[in-house]
Amino acid sequence: MSKIFITMGIFLFLFSSCSLFKKSSKKVEKKVVVKKETKIPVFKIKPGEVRRLVFNSEDKSARKNHLFCKNKKIPTYYTNGTGVFFLAESYFSSKKPYDCTVNGKKIIKISVGSKKFPEEKLKVDKKKIVPPKKTWARIAAEQKMLNKVYASSGARPLFKKQFEIPLASKVTSIYGSKRLYNNLKQSQHLGTDYRAKVGVPIRSTNAGKVVVAQDLYFTGGTVVIDHGLGIFTVYGHLSKVIAAKGEYVPQNALVGLAGKTGRVTGPHLHWGVKVNGHYIEGDSLVKATIPIEH
Repeated sequence: MSKIFITMGIFLFLFSSCSLFKKSSKKVEKKVVVKKETKIPVFKIKPGEVRRLVFNSEDKSARKNHLFCKNKKIPTYYTNGTGVFFLAESYFSSKKPYDCTVNGKKIIKISVGSKKFPEEKLKVDKKKIVPPKKTWARIAAEQKMLNKVYASSGARPLFKKQFEIPLASKVTSIYGSKRLYNNLKQSQHLGTDYRAKVGVPIRSTNAGKVVVAQDLYFTGGTVVIDHGLGIFTVYGHLSKVIAAKGEYVPQNALVGLAGKTGRVTGPHLHWGVKVNGHYIEGDSLVKATIPIEH
């Protein structure tokens, strides 16, 4: 049976400063062999967060290794026997502990903590709180399309650099805010809103493939980029969509212009990040990514 290794550097990376992006981060990491008699490492994460984890396997046919967390297969990139994957925790997490396994062997235990999110009140066109019946078919079709898009991501990372935030402007609404629309309906804001006047250039936060470039009912002019390994970024409420579906874009590529399309209270950029089926906080992805060698 092949032996699975967990790098101790995982935990150092997750809780240390950005100094790991320096050359010193290339030092050889100490490794712990996970055997039956060895205590399985415990990793802590909170709702709305994503973390990058790395493990090594002696099995030369590493591609046959299947990694599961919560009984869900997680996209994993193998190179020279090393596996890289991104662990995302849902905003709606049950907060129950769980295990991640490779070929049925436990390699790490996950402990989910608590996180508080603020509340905010918004005034929105009543028609956009409860969409008119004539729009239901459109909304359903768009959701079906998005579900299909998010279910298929590149098997390899399409990026080599750390993710960046899309704008260096004021954040007007943070991820996880509990929203009360016209004192009628409550929902959660699963993205980050940046102040932006109509026409402000919006650029890709990392390299990837454009998988959506169209107008949607809720997010208006929208661009979605697949970065591989189950990672997607969303750019919403654009006044103009410039990127074309199917094209590969580098980091910092012009994908559209900021606007106020879709369900909005004013012009801004909505930046969403979805990892392995969960919308997570964008800043968490920025902190979790380092250059990945192909």
